[in-house]
Amino acid sequence: MNAARPGQQEMGGVWRHNVAAVEAFLEAVTQFNHIALANGRTRITGLDYSRARAGWELSGTDMPPDLFAKVQMIESGVIAESSGT
Repeated sequence: MNAARPGQQEMGGVWRHNVAAVEAFLEAVTQFNHIALANGRTRITGLDYSRARAGWELSGTDMPPDLFAKVQMIESGVIAESSGT
């Protein structure tokens, strides 16, 4: 992870060119939308981008289009994994 952020360690297992995207995703991971299913479970439908954007702005993360595209790829993987597809 970014050494300038206190309390955070080197991110093992992530290719260096993906670290910024993983960090940005982790800054917004609490901003997922969920829907209730008839069986009492919930399903993730994706990030609420307006709330995620506020989190990125508050954390000082610049979000250029190429970084946002990488975050969306991570988001897609989380949605697929959580839905079992």
